Amino acid sequence: MSKYIADMAARSALETASRYADSASAPAPFVWSGAQWTTPGGEWRDWPLIRRGMGEWLRGLADVFDAGKSIEERRKSLSDTMRDHRFAAMHSTDADDQAWHTEQADALTLELDALPAPANVPVTLSRDLRAVANEIESASDARSTQILSLASQFDAFRAPLNDPASWVRNLGAAPYGTHVRTSAAWEAFASAEPVLARSLGTVTGKRALFAAMDKRFGARRKLSGYEGWRGVSLPE
Repeated sequence: MSKYIADMAARSALETASRYADSASAPAPFVWSGAQWTTPGGEWRDWPLIRRGMGEWLRGLADVFDAGKSIEERRKSLSDTMRDHRFAAMHSTDADDQAWHTEQADALTLELDALPAPANVPVTLSRDLRAVANEIESASDARSTQILSLASQFDAFRAPLNDPASWVRNLGAAPYGTHVRTSAAWEAFASAEPVLARSLGTVTGKRALFAAMDKRFGARRKLSGYEGWRGVSLPE
């Protein structure tokens, strides 16, 4: 499999994992804060622990999906048997036999209704999730970093931010002669924090972000024909 195809498969698996994260037995153990991977409570951990924790979580979600396939097979078996009993009850001429088939059909219906609905995911997803988990755990640091970078684009793997100032605090300082345009700051923020940028909207989001930037780096000013700040180092 080429690297491009492997990356596309990993991205698709991670996107689906994010969509069905609530189906996992536990929340994702690590989230992207905008600067690094931390626990959901914001605590820092060593890189090997992050790799192992994320790999185990993805493998656990794959187990949930595999169990869902077994549930679907059980659902089909119960449904088929229930229909057989309904058919037999309808065509039986013996009252006791008819009552027995009806009783069996009713019991199977209750069991069928009690089964959880399986997630509507591709049959190859469990395989792809396990492949991603294995790479995160055992591939080179560069490759595992790349895969986790893909994961950081999806909501389930992102730390919630309540204010753009949380993102601004993660920015580094640059030489005072370095200029950053307001448009560049907004584009970097909108790329790093899509949920918050989307929920705030462009106008409100920019106002809140620029106020936080002004507080951290000083008031905006005209710099060689454009508005922005000096001494800001945006993440690459």
